[in-house]
Amino acid sequence: MAILLVNNYISQPEARIRRYVEALKAITDAEIHVVRFCDIGPDFKPEVPVEAVVLSGSQACLSRMEDRAFFRGEADFVRKLRVPVLGICFGHQLIAWAFGAEVIAMPRPATEPKHVVIEVPDHIFASWGPGDKIYVSEWHRDKVAHLPPGFMRLATSDFCEIEAMMHLRRPIYGVQFHPERRPRDWEGERWDGLEVLKNFLSLAGLA
Repeated sequence: MAILLVNNYISQPEARIRRYVEALKAITDAEIHVVRFCDIGPDFKPEVPVEAVVLSGSQACLSRMEDRAFFRGEADFVRKLRVPVLGICFGHQLIAWAFGAEVIAMPRPATEPKHVVIEVPDHIFASWGPGDKIYVSEWHRDKVAHLPPGFMRLATSDFCEIEAMMHLRRPIYGVQFHPERRPRDWEGERWDGLEVLKNFLSLAGLA
């Protein structure tokens, strides 16, 4: 069993992806194979068969035309995937962009934890009920302007309309927040974001 973790960070990629690896290892025994975004293309074949794919955040902004060119190969790759996919922050935006939505700059960036309201309490939010709020880390300058065709919204917030989404026919999910980051003021052992990751891996049979 293996997870493909796509590292979308441009600067300090090894240091920044470490948090994702640590969070995933806390809830699964599956192997984690990390690949840089620049090595991903439409015909990319992982070294081993993978049961799930996770797309990381990034300092890049898809609202900028000059940044999009670096990620067209990854977008092509994502459109072809049939295993469960989870896009995190930039990865969420990349999924939306790959399937036809616009990604736009926000009036002001999100730089602190937020409360996110769950609208569809199953799939990656199976631990909660409709209308429940989860407390998660946010750090982003862009947001998804509208749902791509064939997707539905799973969660929202006062700060960002599309906090989470899923494809209606394929196991493709995106979350604008950072589930791999424990909010700075969180006191419990297991934080809400980690529970989201666990639910995603359960869908792939890996938790």
